[in-house]
Amino acid sequence: MTDDAATPEIATWEGMGDWLVTSFTDQPTGLIIDLGPNTYLVYDDEENESGDDRDEVVCAQVHVLSSGVLMVRRSRTMLDRLRFDYHSVEELELDQWFFDDHFDDCTDGYMFTVNVGLAADACVSWFRDMRGAPVLDDIGCDYEYPATLPSRHSA
Repeated sequence: MTDDAATPEIATWEGMGDWLVTSFTDQPTGLIIDLGPNTYLVYDDEENESGDDRDEVVCAQVHVLSSGVLMVRRSRTMLDRLRFDYHSVEELELDQWFFDDHFDDCTDGYMFTVNVGLAADACVSWFRDMRGAPVLDDIGCDYEYPATLPSRHSA
């Protein structure tokens, strides 16, 4: 994970929750926000800089779907950045935690919600309460905005 220099210093878990609510609000479909240790680096081989298995990392990810729906995933292994074939939310059940192994890298399940406070709480509680998670000062954030295809009208 990388630590964005524009991210404000967050001194409390409540402050992290407030920052996440702001960060999750009114974002474009396709945005992906990763949260995890700010020192974690992904290498091509199977080990990180400490020599541990690179998959052993407490992290969370939020993916913005259409209609303001957020998919929150929590894991004890590095989460992939998923490439969805569509972002429609018509068939999704909201505000329920799923543990059905739909996503192989998602060890603690996932949920879909339009409630940004619930999404933020799911992330904060994961880091605050999970054994082996980075302490508040060591949590970093990395994000990726979706690319926009060119149109005939842009030039």
